[in-house]
Amino acid sequence: MIWRGVAGFLGRFRDLARRRFTIMLIPHSERKGVNFQLNAFVLATVVAIVLLVVLGFFYYSTVYTGAARLAGDSSRDLQHTDEQLELVLTELSEVIRVAQVFDRTLEETLQRLELSNGPQDEQQRIGAGDLSELSDLQEVAADELAEIRELQSIASMLESSLQPLDRIRESIQSQKALLADLPNYWPVSGGRGRITRAFGPNIHPITNEWFLGKGVEITDSVGVPVVASANGKVTELGFDPSYGLYVWIRHKYGFRTRYSHMQTITVSEGEEVFQGQRIGTLGSSGTATEPYLDFQIWLGTDVVDPAAFLQISHAPMRVLSSR
Repeated sequence: MIWRGVAGFLGRFRDLARRRFTIMLIPHSERKGVNFQLNAFVLATVVAIVLLVVLGFFYYSTVYTGAARLAGDSSRDLQHTDEQLELVLTELSEVIRVAQVFDRTLEETLQRLELSNGPQDEQQRIGAGDLSELSDLQEVAADELAEIRELQSIASMLESSLQPLDRIRESIQSQKALLADLPNYWPVSGGRGRITRAFGPNIHPITNEWFLGKGVEITDSVGVPVVASANGKVTELGFDPSYGLYVWIRHKYGFRTRYSHMQTITVSEGEEVFQGQRIGTLGSSGTATEPYLDFQIWLGTDVVDPAAFLQISHAPMRVLSSR
C-alpha cells in the first residue's frame, strides 16, 4: 500500500512537470504578440531564482545600512571620548591649582598654630611615598608623559599634606582629651532638660527669700539618667535634708562637681567614672519642689558658673524660664 501511494504521488508529480504553460506578451501597439511555452518545472525554477535575487538585494542593503549607521555612531562616540578626555585634562590642571592653594594655606595655618616643621626639601616632597610612583616614565609613550606628570604632581602634593594633617589630628585629639577632663558635658543624658534657675542670686521657692545659687537647676522628668560631666573619681555620695541624694566627683586640675536632688545613685564611692557615664537618675529628693538636678562646679574652695563650662562643648543651653 505504501509503495503504491508513493508511486502514485511520483506519477502525478511527473505529469505536473510535463504540463506546459503558455505566457503571452501582447503590446498596446499593432505589433504581434510574443508567446512563451514553459513546463511547470522550468517556471518554478525561474520564480525561485527571482525570489532569491530579490531577497539577496534586501539582505545586503540592510547589512550595508546597519554597518554605515554603526560606523557613524562609532565616529560620534570617538569624538565624544576625545572631548571628555580634554575635559578631564582641564579638570586635572584645576585640581593641581587648587591643591597648591590648599598646600600654601595649610602651611600658613600650621605656622600660626606653631605646628609646622618648617619648609621641606622640594626633592623630598616630590619623591616621598608610594603615591608618587604611579608609573615608570621610561616605559610610557612621549605623548602620555604630560598626563602622568600631572598625576604624579597631584599624588606627591596630596601625600605631602598627610603629615601636617596628622599633626592637626593629634592636636585635636589632645584637645578632646583635655575637654574630657573638664566639666563641660551636659549632665542630663541625651541633652535633655532645661535650665530653670541660673547661677547666682535667686529667690528661694519655699522661703521666698533671696539666696545665692551655687549651681544651675536643670528640670526634667523623674528617672531621666544623670551623667558625669567629666572624667573623674566618685569621692562622696549620700543624703542631705536640703540637697537630697547627691554625688561628688573629683576631676583633674582641682575641679569637683556635685549632682543633687537625685532619685537614684548607680555608682559607688571610690569608683572611676568617664565623661558621659550614667551615675544615677534625676529626681526630687530633699527640698526640691519639682524634679530637677542641681548641678554645681567647684574649683578648689570656690564655686564657678557652670554655664561657662557647658558652653565650651557647644552643649545646648536651654532657655531660662522665669519663676
